[in-house]
Amino acid sequence: MKRGPLIFLVAVAAGLIGFLAVRSLPNGSRHPASHGHDGHSQLPELEWLRHEFDLSDEEFARLSALHLQYLPTCESLCERIASARSRVKELVLAETSVTPELEVALREEAALRAECQAAMLGHIYVTAAALPSEKSRAYLEAMLPEVLGMNGDPEDRHGGH
Repeated sequence: MKRGPLIFLVAVAAGLIGFLAVRSLPNGSRHPASHGHDGHSQLPELEWLRHEFDLSDEEFARLSALHLQYLPTCESLCERIASARSRVKELVLAETSVTPELEVALREEAALRAECQAAMLGHIYVTAAALPSEKSRAYLEAMLPEVLGMNGDPEDRHGGH
């Protein structure tokens, strides 16, 4: 498996954890979403974006807002995929052959992964549209291979069979 999709998924998971941690703080102890007291982002999972694409504070604030807006969708899809994967694993371990029930569970998991991939692509296109054209193109070139590779390349795992 390529390391890029794994790194991307770890970054998304770290973002979700950070989001949930900040969200659980009492309102009085939260800092503004775009900057802390020291001027650094409260969204550390996006700092690479600020530096990689030399974003102004205004651009970074727009992208941070889009990121926070998308997180509940991402979180929900991740939970649903995890549940579907657990169901597949349970059925695989309980059976000695591919049953109709297992086939249904596999299709449901695949459909959820496709739904997640489509949602992520939509988010990436919305994010790219919020950037100036030269930064938008570079962002798409960096992110689209990661999302398109979310399910992995079968040739990488099976030697091309």
